[in-house]
Amino acid sequence: MKKLIIFAMIFFVAPMASADEHKSETTFMNNQECNELKNGIAELLMVTDYYWKEIEKDNENKDLYEAVAFYSQQAANYSTIYDVWCD
Repeated sequence: MKKLIIFAMIFFVAPMASADEHKSETTFMNNQECNELKNGIAELLMVTDYYWKEIEKDNENKDLYEAVAFYSQQAANYSTIYDVWCD
C-alpha cells in the first residue's frame, strides 16, 4: 500500500506542482510590443479614471457607468494578455 501511495504521488502530484514552471523558447511578443501593451493598459485605466470623475459630477448618467464598465473590462482583458505573454 505504501508503494502505491508513493507511485501516485510521483505521477500525479509532482507534475501538477511543476506545471507553472514552463518557459517556452518561442516568444510571441518582444519587449517593445510588451511595453506598448503596458502603455495601452495605462491609457485605458486613465480613461476609466476620467469617467469615474465624470460620474462623481453627474451620477444619474447611465452612459458613464457603461463607459467605465467597458474601459475597465478592456484594461482587465489586456492585463491578462500582458500577464501571460510578457510577465
